[in-house]
Amino acid sequence: MRLALLPALVAVAVLLGGCPDRAALDLTVRPALPPIPADLEACLHRSFPEIPARAFGRREAVRIIADAKLLDRAKSACGDRALEWMKGVSAAFGRPTP
Repeated sequence: MRLALLPALVAVAVLLGGCPDRAALDLTVRPALPPIPADLEACLHRSFPEIPARAFGRREAVRIIADAKLLDRAKSACGDRALEWMKGVSAAFGRPTP
């Protein structure tokens, strides 16, 4: 007897739940996402300091290492800002990243 009621209950649930309209089912419509901040792109594309293909002294080696450390810190800050931007976009459009 209970198994006979199951299809009827499912049908009632579907009828009461309704169906989304065509606009809700249209997968071709995409939201307009905000542009990536220009300063992030420029920061992340900075290149590593040039290492000369010749013999160089201690002073130049220290300068190259210092420049590399500064670049590393700057890129880490850019990466953190990029992650915050992505979290904001995900929150605004309701699709959180895993």
